[in-house]
Amino acid sequence: MTTHACKLSAVLPSVLAAVAACSGGDDGSGAGLDASGGPGRTVSTAQMVFTAPPEGKPMAGSVTQEVFVMNLDGSERHQLTTDGTSKFLPHFAPDGTGLVYTRFSVGGYGVPDARSDVAVYDFTTAAETLLTSTSSASQPVFSPDGKRIAYGQGTLTGGGAPGLYVMNVDGSSPQRIGGPSGAADDQVWGDLAWSSDDWILFVVAQRIDGCFKTRLDKIRPDGSARTKVTDAGPNCTPDGAEQSGDADPGFSHDGKTIYSSRGFPVSPAGGPSSLTERKLYAFSSEPWSQGKPEQDLSLPSEPSCIEGVPKGSPDGTRVLLFRACFDSSATRSGIHVADAAGTSRTWVTDGFGPDWNPVAK
Repeated sequence: MTTHACKLSAVLPSVLAAVAACSGGDDGSGAGLDASGGPGRTVSTAQMVFTAPPEGKPMAGSVTQEVFVMNLDGSERHQLTTDGTSKFLPHFAPDGTGLVYTRFSVGGYGVPDARSDVAVYDFTTAAETLLTSTSSASQPVFSPDGKRIAYGQGTLTGGGAPGLYVMNVDGSSPQRIGGPSGAADDQVWGDLAWSSDDWILFVVAQRIDGCFKTRLDKIRPDGSARTKVTDAGPNCTPDGAEQSGDADPGFSHDGKTIYSSRGFPVSPAGGPSSLTERKLYAFSSEPWSQGKPEQDLSLPSEPSCIEGVPKGSPDGTRVLLFRACFDSSATRSGIHVADAAGTSRTWVTDGFGPDWNPVAK
C-alpha cells in the first residue's frame, strides 16, 4: 500500500501476466448454472469466481480482466462479462445468486487516472448493474445476510470523500461509516472483507518514526467499535518497494480466523528485485495484543514466493489464493488451493483474485 492505494493487487496481475497464459473456452452464455434459488432466481453451482483476460487472450500484456466462474477441477468454466472493461476482486453473494466487484470504466488496477465503480452481476438475468457513479468506488464486499455492500471510496483512484461506505444491495442509501484521519498511524484504508459475525476488516497504512507498513483493523458496519487486529509485523518498507505488512485479508467461514498476505522487505527467491516476497499468514480475529500468535502458512518446501488474496473455504478446510514462485519451473503461477494448515498447494487455473461460492458443493 502506498500513501494513496494498496500496491499488492497491482503487482500480482503483472506477475501473472509475465509467466502464464489463459486456457479454456466459452461462449459467455453462462451455461451450467442451475435454477435452484427459489421462484425466479438462479443460483450458480460453480465453486469459485475469479478474473482473467478474455478467453483466448494471453495473460502477457493484458490489462483487461473479465469475470469467470469455475469448479476447482476445471469444469464448468464460464466467462460471465464480455464488455472489454477491466474487473477486479469479485465476490459471491451469500446465496449464490449474484456477484459484486470493482468495474473500471477507464484503465485498470494500478493504471494512472483509472476510474472505477461498484458493479453487481445477477445470475438470473445474466446482466451487470452499476451501483455507484462516482468513478472512484472500489473493493466491494457483501454483508453476511446479502442485504448490504461495503466498499471503499477514493482508495484505488482518488476522488470523493475517502473512506469506508455501506449501502443497500440495490445501491441505495450509501453511508460513510469511517475513514482515515490522516494521522501517522491512520493514513489510508483499503482491502475490505466482511465476516460472518458482522465485522468489516480493512488494511490501514501507517508511517511511524519513518517506518512504513500496513496493518489490519476491523469495525462494525455502523462505524462503531474500531479495533486493531494486527501490528503488521516487525518489518519496514524499503524505499520504492511494495509495502511490508498485511494486505488483502480474508476471513474463515466462522469469522474466527483471518488469512493475510504478509509482505517482507526481500524479493522472492529467484525473482526480480522489483518484486516483494509475500507469505500466507493466519491469526485469530481477536484484538491485537503484544505477543499475539501468528502462523506462517507458507509452503515449507518453497516458502519464498508471492502469495496473496487468500480466502477461506466454506467448510473451513482450504484456502484459495494467488501464488507465483520463481525458483522452480515445476510451480505454475496463478490460482492455487491450499489446505488450512499450509502444508500443500494445488494449482487450479490461471487468473487472479479468487473467492469461493458459499453455497456450492
